[in-house]
Order: sequence, then structure tokens, then C-alpha cells
Amino acid sequence: MHAGAAVPCLVYAAALTMLMGLLPQVRVGGIPWLSQMLRFWPFVLIWTWMMLISALAALNHLLRWKIKEIPFLLNHLGVVVAIVSATLGHADIKTLELTAFTGKPEWRAVDGVGMVHEPGLTLELHQFTLEEYDNGMPKRFASDISVSSNDGKNVRATVEVNKPLKVNGWKIYQYGYDMARGADSPYSVFQLVRDPWIAGVYAGIALMLAGALCLMLFMAPRPAGRKRYVRVIGFVFLLAAAFLSLTWFRSGLRLKTLVPALQSPWFAPHIVVYMFAYALLGGATIMAVYMLVRKEKTTEKEINLTDNLVYVGLAFLTFGMLFGALWAKEAWGTYWSWDPKETWAAATWLCYLVYLHLRKAKPAEWRAACVVLLISFVCLQICWWGINYLPSAQGLSIHTY
Repeated sequence: MHAGAAVPCLVYAAALTMLMGLLPQVRVGGIPWLSQMLRFWPFVLIWTWMMLISALAALNHLLRWKIKEIPFLLNHLGVVVAIVSATLGHADIKTLELTAFTGKPEWRAVDGVGMVHEPGLTLELHQFTLEEYDNGMPKRFASDISVSSNDGKNVRATVEVNKPLKVNGWKIYQYGYDMARGADSPYSVFQLVRDPWIAGVYAGIALMLAGALCLMLFMAPRPAGRKRYVRVIGFVFLLAAAFLSLTWFRSGLRLKTLVPALQSPWFAPHIVVYMFAYALLGGATIMAVYMLVRKEKTTEKEINLTDNLVYVGLAFLTFGMLFGALWAKEAWGTYWSWDPKETWAAATWLCYLVYLHLRKAKPAEWRAACVVLLISFVCLQICWWGINYLPSAQGLSIHTY
């Protein structure tokens, strides 16, 4: 499978994903617009096409086995395994909401459309605990519960945000409480998730993480050429520090009043790897502008430098996106919800993939690739801070700060 076949597919996928990220997430005929978009035939067709190309590319890399092909084999295979498992799992996953009052066993839960289900578990809430900061924001909320299953299992545990409980294939997440009564809430709301395809999704994520790591290792400059990169790497570190500082002070994350969802081991690595990605891809954007201005004076060394910055930057971007997915699974029970910020993260990732495939398919068309880099960096800015101003995210995105 030639890289050129992937370029139009990735362009269409990125464009549709951007459209999804721009339009308000409203309900049409009682059905969430997002659900309708995910069933929209052009969207389904494009993602099916992309999976087919990725599968053929992985097979091609496997048949033409070379050490330098390992990053691309792992990445293509990981994308196929993760997205196919997630797509198949979408039909089989069960997400229920159960409200348990203190001292009253509850075995009934409701799905997203209000239908009542009996998941084979009985929950009893013994005590709800809420800790708050001085400004009234929730610091921690947790539920001491007992869970008994129809096959005779009995478990007592404390469930809180980022710390779900697993019983008989169900994961039980602390979801909510009576916010009006706060610490005196007479009930807790739990989310019960059963995802039989999660192992396949995690396998795909593991392959993509390994592919991203190999991309950094295999695409690093050779020892003879590393001196040329010392100044660039130094600049990238300064840029990463600047991006991290802006994120820290702009979002208020410097305060010690982190809401429960942000109190996770994934918080620091998720933010840090994204800042390195932004710095590296920002450096690549500067190089793109520089080369477009110079035009005929551009050298092969400058083009290779830009490629290497994108390779490593995309690897960090992949790390950040996948770390976020793993974090979301532990906090809310779903690794991907097409939240507006997640949607723009996917669009940004796809745009940089367009650059890599275009460079591989048509290496002489470096000017077109530079234009793609500029568009990709605009998407990156929307994903980083522009999301706060988009109508599609107002009051809906959990990623606006």
C-alpha cells in the first residue's frame, strides 16, 4: 500500500473531524447530534477506508520486514486493533447509571434512554464522604459501598473518582451526588460499565505507544549529524517550558484546588508530553515558515530537520492523546467520548499524519507539506486554547478551563 493512497483519506477524515468539532453538540429529534454524526455515512465510510488502508499498510510493512519499518508497522497495526476493537465494542458495551440511597440496597440501573436494567449486582451505600476546599470546590468525594452479585460474591470497598471498583466484569465508577446538599447527600450516583472489547482497545493502545517510542528512537539523527541539532533541541526545551508555563498560569492549574478528576497519576505525564509535542511541532512550524519564505534557497538539511521535528513531535502528541484516553477510562469509564477537545485532538493528529504521508509519497512537494504543517499548527492552537471560545464546547466540554 503506497503512502499516497492514505493522503486523500486522511484529508477527508481530518476535515470531517474538524466539522464535528465546530458544530454545536445539540439534540436533533431527541437524539444527540454527535450520535447522528457518528452514524453519518460519509464519516463511517472515511473511517472504514482509513482502517482498510492502515491494515494493508501494516501487512505491507510486515512483508517487507526491515528494522526501520518497525515504528510504522506498530503504529498502523495499533490503529487498526484499537479502532476496530472500539467500533465492535461500541455495540456490546453497556453503560448504566445506578443511584443508591444510604442504607437501601439497590439492584436496578438505567441506561442512556431511561430503560431499567438489572446488571446482576446489588449495591448498598453505607456512607458518602465529601471533602471541600476553602473556596467550596470539591476536593474528594467517595462512597463506602457493599456489592453483592447473583453468583454469591460480596465485596465492600470505597469507590471514588479515578478509583473504580471491578466486580464480575463490571466497573463501578463514582459518578455524582446531590450537589445541593453536598456532604449531607443522601445518595450516590454510580456508573456501571461493562466493556468486553476493552482488552483489544488496550492492546491497540499498547502497540501505538510502542510505535511512538520507536518513532522517536529510530528517527533520531545519526551521531555524525547530531551536532546540528543541539541548538534546535535547546530551543525546543525553552519552547516547551514556555508552553508549560502558559498552560500552568492560564488554566489555574497552579492552584492546589484540583477537582477530583484531575487528581490522577496520569495528570503530570499527560500535560508534560503534550507540552513537548507542542514545542517540537511549534519548531517544525517555524521551519516551515522559514522554508516557504526562502523558497529556492531551502536545503535538504532544513527539510530533514523539519521532518525529524514532526516525527518526534507526533510521537509525543500520540503519547499525550493515549495517556488522556487511559486517564479518561479510569476517571469516567470511557476512553473516548468525542468531547470537543478530544475531537480537535483527533483532527490535529490526523493533520500531522497527512504531512508524514505526503512527505513519503511526494518528497519533492515540500512546499505543499509546509502548508499542511501551518494548517496542522492552527488545529493545534484550537485544541490547546481555542477550544475555550468555540460554541461547540460552551457548557458542554469537560476540558474548558
